[in-house]
Amino acid sequence: MKKRTKVFFALLLSLTLVFTGVTGASAASVAEEVADQPFMAGVADKLNTVFNKVVDGLLNFIVKLFPPTYLIETTDNYTQPTFMEGHDEFLDEPAEEAQWSLGYAQASIVPDDFDEIKYYKGGYDVSHKLEEMIDDLKVRVVVLDDGSGRGSVAIAAIDCLGLANADVALIRDALADYAAENNIVSINVSATHVHSGIDTQGIYTDTVNKILTNIVQAFVGGKNLAPAIDNEFRQLIIDKTAECVKSAYESMTTGTLTYATTNAAEYVRDRTEPDIMMEDLYRFMFTPDDGSQGTIITNFGVHPETIGFGTKVGTSDFVYYTEQLINKHGYNFIFLQGAVGTYTEDQGSSSDGLELDRIEATIRYGEELGYILLGMTMTPDERLATLVDAEREAIAEGNEEYTPWYTRETVTERVVAPILNVAHNEYLAPVDNGVYELLGKLSAANNKMVYDKNGQFYAVTEVGYMEMGDIKIILCPGETYAELVKGGGSMDEFVLDSAYEVLGTEDVIVCDLVNDALGYIMPDNFFTYATIRYREGEGLMGITIDSSWGLTSLGDTAASNIYGAIYDLVAECE
Repeated sequence: MKKRTKVFFALLLSLTLVFTGVTGASAASVAEEVADQPFMAGVADKLNTVFNKVVDGLLNFIVKLFPPTYLIETTDNYTQPTFMEGHDEFLDEPAEEAQWSLGYAQASIVPDDFDEIKYYKGGYDVSHKLEEMIDDLKVRVVVLDDGSGRGSVAIAAIDCLGLANADVALIRDALADYAAENNIVSINVSATHVHSGIDTQGIYTDTVNKILTNIVQAFVGGKNLAPAIDNEFRQLIIDKTAECVKSAYESMTTGTLTYATTNAAEYVRDRTEPDIMMEDLYRFMFTPDDGSQGTIITNFGVHPETIGFGTKVGTSDFVYYTEQLINKHGYNFIFLQGAVGTYTEDQGSSSDGLELDRIEATIRYGEELGYILLGMTMTPDERLATLVDAEREAIAEGNEEYTPWYTRETVTERVVAPILNVAHNEYLAPVDNGVYELLGKLSAANNKMVYDKNGQFYAVTEVGYMEMGDIKIILCPGETYAELVKGGGSMDEFVLDSAYEVLGTEDVIVCDLVNDALGYIMPDNFFTYATIRYREGEGLMGITIDSSWGLTSLGDTAASNIYGAIYDLVAECE
């Protein structure tokens, strides 16, 4: 959490302490019990509840002071963005003589005038402009078909923090005729979630000036709003994605699809409690019948943000360097962000005790993920013979922390039956977070917002569900906390079962930030604007402000509403 945010919450915490009397405990009783950890943990828990109620009340009061801009429509008269329902029917068995087909394409989305115009960085730092691009930002696309004749499915992954559903609709608009002519029934646009690309959401682009401008325009009923993002850059993304979908479709060839997973817990860490993550690195590998270049599709829940924080360097982070290595070994590559929650890169394994700067550490991390993906099903001897770069490994071999990736356990892969089922539902997600509502009211971000007669705001979005063979895939519009998928942690008090329980299997993959970017999705009972915890030896008598992830969430009903909508869709598909 940034220093200014901590100061703000510290002031609010002080006021809460004053006006609540430490939630009923006298100063004397606190002093007497200060060494009693369970007592202080209870104090922190009560403070957390009261503090967040105070913040929520203040935000709700403030947000009601501002009228919405002219762009914000009511639920009765808004126009739903372009939507694609997916397949009309779900198959349980492959069609007769069915076979997988896959096509692949990619393109750079770095603007030609990048060196002349300073673009705003999307991630972490508000109103910071990028000064250099050290590698590339891309859109990558796969188009899949199971040979059943029910239609193809396109999946795009864009090197950005996130793309709003309204912008996904513009991509679909650009492809509407082509999709109809070629029976493409589902076009999905995801973000790799890099924190060092060009802003595609709006909350990082000249934020203060934009909000002030739009406040004035909202009050006077004006239409001269500051644009949420750079419109020419958005058009570049639309054009390049559309081109890639067409190229991928036209390059489709038949082949075999296989699936493998490996535990990669040592490459990711959780920044919040409880410490629950989707630790597996998932790999789909497509091998064409005609001997042409194969394609690796991977899913891993980890924030690509090593280089991004506190810098003005443009990069697609580890994704670029993983791709470089996989390309070198003869495969196309696409990274689909997993259940990403608050999970970020852990450089411990990949840096092997070396003293590396951020760029060097990211390169090594990206390469190591690439080696693991390529060598998943190989034995250590096979990896040594075909993949190991002796010079690279020699750099670290003498270090105590050296953990050679090629000694990892060998995993088995299985052939994926040619069954591809995809469905989507339109959905209005309630906004219960004052910060989120204010940004929406002022059209500061690119997400489409509407409100009803009671003044309740909603994000216009969609949810998706896909099956590849017997593997079940959730297409989620936000950033999923892993306990929603695996269970455990705070799920005992949550109103829904975990995805593993609902779907009846652990062969569940979550693809986050698909067709929208709605922020964190945490169990309702776990939502806070800022989390107050007891940590011995820290803060005021062990009471500290731990995190503020809830600020970028729809609010305390995000999980039950969004995952409820996903489970309703799953039920419809059965």
